[in-house]
Amino acid sequence: MAFPKADPQLVIWFKNFAQAFATHGPALGFTAAEVTSVENDAQMMDFLISDMLPTYKAGLQSRTAYKTLIKDGPIGATAGPLPTASAPVVPLVTVAPGILPRLRQLIQRIKVAPGYTESIGEDLGITGEDTGSSIPETDTAKPTFKATPQPGANVRIDFEKRGFDGVLVESRRTGETNWTQLGIDLYSPFVDTRPPAQPNTPEVREYRLRYYDGDEAVGQWSDIITATITP
Repeated sequence: MAFPKADPQLVIWFKNFAQAFATHGPALGFTAAEVTSVENDAQMMDFLISDMLPTYKAGLQSRTAYKTLIKDGPIGATAGPLPTASAPVVPLVTVAPGILPRLRQLIQRIKVAPGYTESIGEDLGITGEDTGSSIPETDTAKPTFKATPQPGANVRIDFEKRGFDGVLVESRRTGETNWTQLGIDLYSPFVDTRPPAQPNTPEVREYRLRYYDGDEAVGQWSDIITATITP
């Protein structure tokens, strides 16, 4: 079977699996320790994807924006306070490496356990070849996103991965013919922290996105969205 590929969907699926396993596990011959282990793994997965990465990413973006402002200007801009260090993000439980390999082994044991039925499998979400991930065709996939101007001449790009690993972000300013690659982002949002080409001057920027999977860009370019920054 295949797990949901997109991290947010994997977290949801794993939570549902852990809750159902707490009900069905003992009846299928699994111990209380094994049920607790699954609950801990699900909790750790949720922490990694929903808490730790977004928290540190937000901190990194604020520091990057401050570095860019101090390094590149524009002259006369207000720096504001130095970004403060974030408090360490600590999980409620810690687990050993290999959450998904452990889960695959457990599912194999569940499916051959005495008393296992198709109904139990459906409740656990482990029937068939797919657990609910919805991955578009690679050749035709086309991202959608929003580009929102932010204070400090930044632009926030909100996107959905829809089963892919992330997005490739490109932009060009008014008058430019070539696109500039801004980066590859695995978690929304992406923030464009570049200063204006002309200091203290409003600037129109165009953005386009393409899905990123593994180590390459795939699918179609998104529609072009425009945002106007005001220093």
